[in-house]
Amino acid sequence: MMAPEDAFRLLADGLGKAGTPQRFEQLAEHLAAIFTVSHVLIGALQPDGVTLRTLAHWSRGRLQLPTEYPLAGTPCAHVLANQVCRYPDNVCALFPHGALLREMGVVGYMGAPMRAPDNELLGLVAILDETPLDLPDYAGEVLRIAAAQAGAELARHVAERARRSSDHRLAQLAYWDSVTGLANRHHFMEHLAEACRRARRTGASLGLLYLDLQRFRQINDSQGHEHGDRLLTDVAARFSDVVQPGEFLARLGGDEFAVLVPNANQGQLQATVARFRHSLAAPLHLGEQRYALTFSAGVARLPQDATDAAALFQHASIALNHAKRSGHRTRFFSAAMAEALRQQEQLQSRLVEALHHGGLMLHFQPQFSLASGKLIGAEVLCRWHDERLGWVSPSDFIPLAERQGLARPLGDWVLSAACRQLQTWERQGHPFPGRLCVNVSAQQMDGPQLVRHVQQLVAQMRPGLLGLELTESGLIRDPEQAVGITRTLRGAGIGMAIDDFGTGYSSLAYLKRFAADTLKIDMSFVHDMLKSRHDRAIVATIIAMAGTLGMQTVAEGVESAAQAEALRELGCTAVQGFYCGRPVDAETFAACWLGQPVSSTQTDAINRP
Repeated sequence: MMAPEDAFRLLADGLGKAGTPQRFEQLAEHLAAIFTVSHVLIGALQPDGVTLRTLAHWSRGRLQLPTEYPLAGTPCAHVLANQVCRYPDNVCALFPHGALLREMGVVGYMGAPMRAPDNELLGLVAILDETPLDLPDYAGEVLRIAAAQAGAELARHVAERARRSSDHRLAQLAYWDSVTGLANRHHFMEHLAEACRRARRTGASLGLLYLDLQRFRQINDSQGHEHGDRLLTDVAARFSDVVQPGEFLARLGGDEFAVLVPNANQGQLQATVARFRHSLAAPLHLGEQRYALTFSAGVARLPQDATDAAALFQHASIALNHAKRSGHRTRFFSAAMAEALRQQEQLQSRLVEALHHGGLMLHFQPQFSLASGKLIGAEVLCRWHDERLGWVSPSDFIPLAERQGLARPLGDWVLSAACRQLQTWERQGHPFPGRLCVNVSAQQMDGPQLVRHVQQLVAQMRPGLLGLELTESGLIRDPEQAVGITRTLRGAGIGMAIDDFGTGYSSLAYLKRFAADTLKIDMSFVHDMLKSRHDRAIVATIIAMAGTLGMQTVAEGVESAAQAEALRELGCTAVQGFYCGRPVDAETFAACWLGQPVSSTQTDAINRP
């Protein structure tokens, strides 16, 4: 055996290989030289606790391939249970079941356990020879030092593998969608930025397809998120099957996907959209259920529509929104879309300002009994005059409020303002004769706050003054909830009317349960009822059905005496429209219909088309 100072120097020299793949092999070779033995084993204990795998196996002058062998019946098992173990002679006789010992012709053996710096048992280091081992006393210390070096190295390897595995998992989370396995939004945006830089540098074109599945949210809400995730996985698989070389597909989140298409003109991009759309032509199957899905698509191009990644993505998103709103399945970005969006954003900003700082006002359109000709109520209408934009049509700002989640605060303001106006008329000595009807949006119906708000308002007024008008579409979104709300409000003395009746999808079964007392006949039927037998029959049917259910009817959009007379003959209860009176502000309404004298200027304003 090598002298102690030489042995320790050689072990110290080997530290220069720490952290390299060759560290264990070099240590095994050094130990063979130090101890002048035929074989050296450096082995790692496997997770099963009964098997050893060689990290380095030096035998008869060269390294051997890694191997695994069971510990049972070998001296290695004793090493792992103790400290340094020496078997100077007759090893095969002592361990007759050690096949590897017999194969190598081992006579003498010494081994030391290999531990991590925190003392965790990791494996062992063993020297073996084909002759008896006659070693000095310091041999055990040399082997322990070698085992400590090997243990520190193996612990470093284990920690590095764990770190890499963790880094890999983090990379998976950072760049890949966990549901579909596609690139995620973060990955896509990085790829988009690089693709745009490359396209600008080379003068190439780049197309961006922004896809939004139709009906998926309803499926997700009705069937559950797990069901929805499985459906998204199938959609992603369909899309992946039709991706062509060079294209980059990603799931951006929810039911939105994106595709980058290099070097494509408008016609080629249209063909690409059609290819992806065709991939969903066959229904998707989940268990016994079948789903027919398609998508809306917004398309933008570089350099035609944008000069950088952010603008390209924004413009594809704008095109997608236009596709979803317009009913067209695919829209290409245009400058007009950007201008329309700018105007919408301005309109939204001004609407929020008006809503919170008194910029809105109420107008009132009278309703008259066809039997007596007397005023029996009025409908409240919201109007908006902006100092910058002038008069803004309700057909513009009401749908905007619904899209932007402002319908509930807007509706609550109208309710509160209408009730304040009723109280003002009462204080002025002009009590309102009948019911003041306020429209309630579908968003206001989506929660219990409507009931509480209305109950608080009517508690401060004379009973029977307030009525609510609810559309069929708003009621049928959640019929059971609507039944509960309408019954509670009706029980509190609130009149309930179903607005625009005949244009929605409510069933007669629900109509009977909604606790409404009035049906409002939509003006689209009234307008042509004198010329169209079909429209007249619809109006007559609604009136007859309402009578059977014990409900009143109010016809909207009445513009002539002939229409009013025809409605009276059919049994309609009341009418409203330009023939009876145009919507006017509170002061003018009081002057005209609540007994206050009216000036000629006000009369002109009422009759002005």
